[in-house]
Amino acid sequence: MPLNITVNGGQLPASEVEAVEVRLGGVRKLYPEEISYDAETGHFLVPLRQEDTLSLPEDDAVQLDVRVKFKGGSVAGTQKVTVVVSVNALSEEVI
Repeated sequence: MPLNITVNGGQLPASEVEAVEVRLGGVRKLYPEEISYDAETGHFLVPLRQEDTLSLPEDDAVQLDVRVKFKGGSVAGTQKVTVVVSVNALSEEVI
């Protein structure tokens, strides 16, 4: 899942970031451990595995929350964004 983080109207480069925490419902991912950064697009790339998406509520909404720890130690969070998630697969087995 590509994630575009902006600060004061401009895209946030990874060079200014020490850590990023992304929560989508009960799924938590961290930069630089799990989340990567695409310098060409300026997006943080949040990997979602089948186990992650299958753990989200079916045909319901979950919140997306992002917190950034900048180099230097300050932390900023985002306003929570509601994301509609639809998991309509007949099978919920991980393949």
